[in-house]
Amino acid sequence: MGKFTNATLAAALLALSGCSTVETGWIHELTPADIEVTKATVSAHLLDPRSAHWSHMIAVRDNAYGDVTVCGMVNSKAINGGYPGMRPYRVLLQGGSSQLVSLAPPIRLWDNAAHHRGCKPHVTSERRYVK
Repeated sequence: MGKFTNATLAAALLALSGCSTVETGWIHELTPADIEVTKATVSAHLLDPRSAHWSHMIAVRDNAYGDVTVCGMVNSKAINGGYPGMRPYRVLLQGGSSQLVSLAPPIRLWDNAAHHRGCKPHVTSERRYVK
């Protein structure tokens, strides 16, 4: 069995889950800087960012605009001090800036595959008119 790069292995695994190719994007390999920006963007919306546990971070590049949409799961302490469960998030990376697109309530673990199948490049309403 030959060696696979991380990107090739990720593409193969995500293809099995139905998320490898989307209409306008392709899997994007995150740099350490992308990961830090994503975590900082989501952490700004958590009650206790230092308690955050991160998992299942994937990214899709929008070929038309070059933006990157990062999807993943985060669990952090709630106001009662407990961990309520993993929460899906989406962050849009545009050039040097980032924007939180969504941070959902905790979901059941078996819903995680459905969340990743829905990870597609984020398109704002303004972009429909840009050529």
